[in-house]
Amino acid sequence: MTGIILAGGKNTRIAKQKAFIQLEGGQPLIARIIKVLKALFPEILIVANNRDPYLDYGLPVVEDLIRGKGPLGGILSGLCLSTSKYNFVVGCDMPFIEAALVKFMLEGCEDYDVVIPETGGEVEPLLALYSKNCIPVIFEHLMRDDLKIRKILKKLKVKRIGEDLIEQLDPRHLSFFNLNTLEDQKRAQELLQRHASE
Repeated sequence: MTGIILAGGKNTRIAKQKAFIQLEGGQPLIARIIKVLKALFPEILIVANNRDPYLDYGLPVVEDLIRGKGPLGGILSGLCLSTSKYNFVVGCDMPFIEAALVKFMLEGCEDYDVVIPETGGEVEPLLALYSKNCIPVIFEHLMRDDLKIRKILKKLKVKRIGEDLIEQLDPRHLSFFNLNTLEDQKRAQELLQRHASE
């Protein structure tokens, strides 16, 4: 299996490249994610609009095969260029992913096209497992400029990870924390400080 980090966002709500925002200890968001994924996956890909800033991490960095199609386009690029049938996709702005939750999503995935967590009736498409079987459906949606990731799920065999299991594996739901604003950055620092003091 392969871990895919999507780092191609436009960063419209925060005037920085989110992947390189540093939290306490000077570690960029993407470095925190890479550390978790390296313990789980033999291959990690970074999908980015511009490869150069990410080359220092010593991982394969690929650009979008079809530009300007948002996260769905990034997922397509990662799936096409990965060497694995099953691929765990995460956004570069999600610094607190819980390894136990990811491991559980990998188990028993063979019968499904997508394995995705669901909380409060909403799925989290940028913390999910996708198989290469998704490629034709994603490509069809991209060609129609229908870019909402949730829409592809209607055409695929999906396993949803419900709240009861999420509560066991990630009781604080921090895997779903994503950093979009300066307020989010402040909250992330507070979470780190609280964790360090526990």
